Amino acid sequence: MKKTLFFIIALAGILVFNSCEKSGLDPVLDMENTINPVISSPGNNSEYVLLEAQQDALWANISWAPAVYNIEAGRNWNLLNPDKLGTVTYTVQIDTEADNFSSPLGLTATTETSFSMTVAEFNGKLLSMGLATGEAHNLVLRVIADVTDGSAYDNAVSETVKMKVTPYAAEIVYPPIYLLGDATAPGWVNTDALPMHAFNTTQFAIVANLAGEGKYLKFIRTLGAWAPQWGTDGTGTGESGPLVFRPTEDEPDPSAIPAPAAAGDYRIFADIQALTYTITKASETLYLLGDGTPAGWDNTAALPMTKVSPGLFEITVNLSGGSTFFKFIETLGQWAPQYGTDESGTGDAGNLVLRPTENEPDPPAIPVPAVAGSYKITVDLAKMKYTAVLAN
Repeated sequence: MKKTLFFIIALAGILVFNSCEKSGLDPVLDMENTINPVISSPGNNSEYVLLEAQQDALWANISWAPAVYNIEAGRNWNLLNPDKLGTVTYTVQIDTEADNFSSPLGLTATTETSFSMTVAEFNGKLLSMGLATGEAHNLVLRVIADVTDGSAYDNAVSETVKMKVTPYAAEIVYPPIYLLGDATAPGWVNTDALPMHAFNTTQFAIVANLAGEGKYLKFIRTLGAWAPQWGTDGTGTGESGPLVFRPTEDEPDPSAIPAPAAAGDYRIFADIQALTYTITKASETLYLLGDGTPAGWDNTAALPMTKVSPGLFEITVNLSGGSTFFKFIETLGQWAPQYGTDESGTGDAGNLVLRPTENEPDPPAIPVPAVAGSYKITVDLAKMKYTAVLAN
């Protein structure tokens, strides 16, 4: 009887010891006792007026106290077992106060407890949210702590910080895709492919010199990688056609896009959402004329512009100011091809509108800047934009 009692007591001790040992190795995270991250900067109800002149300056160092996790015994998990549940990732989100994180924009995801942005970077984020420039907007900021490595635990979310921010007007810079091929200067060297201007996330253009008949081109997403890639199919020509997408290098190559028959400068446009491309002849010479210029409207005396690179032209010229105008022509003595603007064009910058032949209607003339003086005028046929900036 004594032996039996001793055995039961010993067995119970072993079970208790094993239970304690397992509990020590596998602590249970008690989310109800978790301390959420706390934002220390920026301060609540801060107000910011963003200025393009300060675009390279630091907007803010967003910082926060880390989330503190506790196990069932009330002991601090970070101190007791820092590797047991994996790394904590902090996601910084921003949204309008009206939307209240129904469709937030992520500023960063990091394992650190701070994150810095320049004025230009933050302004670009606000513009990507569709916020109007020159107006103050009520925004909300929060930090979400997530225990990673496939954890099923809930996230720990900070209190919301409110702020009022006024963004400035600036061009949103989208990531490019790249042009290459034996019809282009880089050839098939995918580390040297030519960046295309991005109008948005799906439409791209470039003016490039193409080698002519028997040569080919393609588009890639990343320098040095052959996928993602866009080519065409058997119906693609040197003028237009469908794009065929190669998402990974495990997929077969699409056919290369044929270059136009005649060598020269071409504007190449790709829409990777509609999966189409076009290749059109680009002006290789441009001339400036108009009653705001020394040439007047005499198309035989128009002023030659300097070709900086395919599709990019410049001239520095005295403009008369006032209610006068100018345009660009491709050939002396001819009114087409011709470039004007649309109703949004100003004396500082605007869209270019092409009149390819004299059978097409004239586009509106471009107004000169209000103040007379020496101006540097730039034409970019890839972007189809012009600018007029007072020369130093």
